[in-house]
Amino acid sequence: MIVKPLTVKKPKIMKFRLLILTLFLSTTIFAQEKKDSLEIFKLLKEDYHTLQTYDIEKHRELCTDNYLLSEDGEILRMDDEAAFYKKQKDANDVFERKDYFDFKYIGIFENTAYAVYKLKADFFKNGNTMQMNWTESVIFKKIEGEWKIELIHSTPVKIK
Repeated sequence: MIVKPLTVKKPKIMKFRLLILTLFLSTTIFAQEKKDSLEIFKLLKEDYHTLQTYDIEKHRELCTDNYLLSEDGEILRMDDEAAFYKKQKDANDVFERKDYFDFKYIGIFENTAYAVYKLKADFFKNGNTMQMNWTESVIFKKIEGEWKIELIHSTPVKIK
């Protein structure tokens, strides 16, 4: 007499449940990534508005304690930017600024994210208009559930 080994077949319902669970988790992950991307975009837009209003306190609030700005060969800490904001505000340098972001990449890895984008800014002052362009990258940290800016690297782009 030949005895066949006992095999246990998984019911199709288990495979179906596994498929549903996998789809649900991937949808949840993509939804969170989309939400984080939107929060990052809003954070950048809000932070760039502080440049126009010279609101250093709001800028501090939107950045981490280790924040750095690397711009045009200079490395600045928050205190350096605060001095710039104060100087501009004291000079009563009033202008309007309109920013246009063209995001190229956003990567999100748990509590760290990065964005790479082109930035065009139109400045309006005393009836004159000036345009400036940059390529920028930003590193973000999620602290207590809130995205903050850790580092901005900004390179001016000369339009030919």
